[in-house]
Amino acid sequence: MKEKTETKIEWRKVPGALLHLFFFLFYGLSCLVPRNKDKWLVGKAKGFNDNAKYFFIHAHLVLGKKDCYWISKTKKTRKLVRDFGFKAYHPWSPIGIYHQLTAGVFVFDMRISAFNYWISGGAKRVNLWHGIAMKNVEFGRKIHGYSQTWLDKLYRPAHYMKPHLFLSTAPAMSNQFSRSFRIPVSRCVESDYPRCALFKWSREELLAYVNKYESKETQVYAERFMQASRTYIYMPTFRERGQDFLKEAGFDLERLEKVLAAKNELFVFKLHPFTRIKLDTSQFKHILFMDSRTDIYPLLPLSNVMITDYSSIYYDYMLMPDKEILLFPFDYEEYIKYERDLAWDFDQYMPAHKVYTFDALLEVIESGRKLPYENKEWIKEHFWGKEENHTDLYEAIDKL
Repeated sequence: MKEKTETKIEWRKVPGALLHLFFFLFYGLSCLVPRNKDKWLVGKAKGFNDNAKYFFIHAHLVLGKKDCYWISKTKKTRKLVRDFGFKAYHPWSPIGIYHQLTAGVFVFDMRISAFNYWISGGAKRVNLWHGIAMKNVEFGRKIHGYSQTWLDKLYRPAHYMKPHLFLSTAPAMSNQFSRSFRIPVSRCVESDYPRCALFKWSREELLAYVNKYESKETQVYAERFMQASRTYIYMPTFRERGQDFLKEAGFDLERLEKVLAAKNELFVFKLHPFTRIKLDTSQFKHILFMDSRTDIYPLLPLSNVMITDYSSIYYDYMLMPDKEILLFPFDYEEYIKYERDLAWDFDQYMPAHKVYTFDALLEVIESGRKLPYENKEWIKEHFWGKEENHTDLYEAIDKL
């Protein structure tokens, strides 16, 4: 029965795969077009956020790189980027196609899906990725991995494309990414994530940036964070099964609101964009469900405590020395069995105070006690490396 199911799924890909045979001709022809190695294209399929966003802004404002363009499939994102004073194009527009045929470097932070893959031949591909890999990712995954059949490779060639340069953070990460993306370790450049640069800014610099390069919505969020005496951000990792995991975690919003209101504290839910949970929270003044598409990074320095489970946001947050971390892995056994297999031992490589029930979580918030954090420097060096050993990402791209 299992064989029939797998065969049916593969055969549904055949029409698209045959059409892709025709598209491969365009890919081959695009390899023949002369490319300008000083022209960089940066993009995401949706949104203006993550490493790609901060790489793009740094290239313009710090490096003064004028021949650098944002590629996006959504009109809203292109307008946002243009409103900030930069140039942005649709990958299938005439000018977007022109830039993709002539640019020497394509930069993205997960997959090349923001671009028109079929005219990317001959360009250097730079993958900025999107987080420290606590979980096994891409071809290193044992759960929900790729089929890796010849038909799937023909149907989804972009998924099997190998980057020329991959942004890593430390030797341990380079080895893991090398396995996960089937590339030599020599293609990994160890440096800081562009999105974490603002963690080193003063509050004045941060707020000036927010007022100039962030949406009105983000500016309102920033005000709410600063008005609270203490701000908690809950950022759980995505669950593939699509269940209502907030219900499974036992959240009681009325009890939570009562505890927060007594101390003028704020509890922020920042869920994964793919999470589908409908709740009416309009009656709560100290609980905020943030738009999942909002870029959280300019707001993180304005918060006090990160609450997460298996998310890589844990490692980014630890870069700010005055912050606290609380782990809430209420479904640990189910997660590693049905969702994702972990690349590192959870207890050893994510040390922090852990709670496994909502009651225990609420007790920590109510007590207001400072959360213990052991082995932070060791963990930081393991996943972020030593700063003196880091390579300048932008110079590495120039040398491609």
